[in-house]
Amino acid sequence: MPVIVLLRHGLSSANVSGILAGRAPGVSLTDEGTRALRANLELLPHRHFAQLLHSPLQRCEQTATIAAEAARFERIDVADAVIELDYGEWTGRSLTELGEEPLWATVVKTASQARFPGGESITEAAERSTARVRDLVAQLREEERADAELESAADSGTDAGKSAPPRWAMIVSHGDIIKAIIADALGMPLDDFQRLSVAPGSFTVIDFSGDKPVLAAMSVTAAGLAQSAAVGGGGMR
Repeated sequence: MPVIVLLRHGLSSANVSGILAGRAPGVSLTDEGTRALRANLELLPHRHFAQLLHSPLQRCEQTATIAAEAARFERIDVADAVIELDYGEWTGRSLTELGEEPLWATVVKTASQARFPGGESITEAAERSTARVRDLVAQLREEERADAELESAADSGTDAGKSAPPRWAMIVSHGDIIKAIIADALGMPLDDFQRLSVAPGSFTVIDFSGDKPVLAAMSVTAAGLAQSAAVGGGGMR
């Protein structure tokens, strides 16, 4: 019965500046972002995780370090599959300026058809990140089965029907990557994923215990909408 928590990195210097950071180096959390992230993590519904996977970019490494202070993780690993989109020539440009580009309409309305000049497509990013989530869920299910067998053996068969508690994992990633994972879990076409919004520093909970994933919570923050000028704090940042 695996549960995945998707944690977006905290408010970054690029978020504040309105810049599409992409994979540019040197983009770190702001002091405000760090404070808000710590407050948000106090709302976590669970504190013991089997694993934490995080994007290798600095703002996600910082976020993962802070998360490790708020909860216990058996393993912490870097996952290239959940790194930010490669925005290619768009990297480092202002969102206001990019909004005037012809490609912007495609990104907003038919995301599955969008490829960033000199970078990757949104479809490619969605496929690599959702595939990693599926692998993680399968891994957690195997670990749960092993846990149940150990418990059954320890009970000497007196409580053979007992189930081991569900394993939780956390993924620290970026807005568009998290939105793509949510859309996949909901069976939502990628072309509609811009209808989703996740705030910097927020967490989203997806329950994979049933036949189909269930979105249990989305874009949870301690400050609610006050934490961002935009509803949900969304946008390609």
